[in-house]
Amino acid sequence: MDRPFVYVNMAMTADGKITSAAREYAAFTSRHDKRTMDRLRAEADAVLIGAGTLRADDPPLSIRDPEMRALRERLGKPPELRTIVVSARLDLPFEGRFFRGGDPAWRVVATVEDAPEERVRALAGRAEVWRLGRGRVDVPRLLRRLAEAGVERLLVEGGGETNWAFFEADAIDELYVTLAPCLLGGRDAPTLLEGEGTRLAGRRSLRLLSCERVGEELYLRWAVERG
Repeated sequence: MDRPFVYVNMAMTADGKITSAAREYAAFTSRHDKRTMDRLRAEADAVLIGAGTLRADDPPLSIRDPEMRALRERLGKPPELRTIVVSARLDLPFEGRFFRGGDPAWRVVATVEDAPEERVRALAGRAEVWRLGRGRVDVPRLLRRLAEAGVERLLVEGGGETNWAFFEADAIDELYVTLAPCLLGGRDAPTLLEGEGTRLAGRRSLRLLSCERVGEELYLRWAVERG
């Protein structure tokens, strides 16, 4: 395979929402979910988010759990994850957490060839800038570039539009979902998979690999079926 193994990890409410319509920080899961997220990061070579997630949350993309950091060391991986944000317009919080600390060479902003030049210049010294495609980031080219950089396992953490871009490129291998015991509603509240969507004939089947109940949460792992 000329691309990394791609796995998506998301938490959602019982009615399928990953946050509210106000795009608040999704604080509806348990400490066990945070530990699970750290484990999945520990196993990855890189973690990727979309620009919308960065603007809304600017989430820490490090591994906080000491046991999961030790797991990463046992796996022979470097302490620091390569972090990637996908953004065509580069309307990013340049002074935010994503761009602070660590080695800028381990941060990648994946953008497009026609990105605003003044914003590309603003990223100098903050991150590597990869220009891939026009109008929207070319996901297959991005994955090939990551493979060339030595990334074998890529963890995608949304949001819904970014997940859709990988789904549309047929580039998701496994899906991890934490199903939280709450309801949000809202026709404008984002879901795990946004974008244009597909007709029924274009749907992808999933094969359930595991299902674990911890408290009132369900932890689901699916493989994406092909062929």
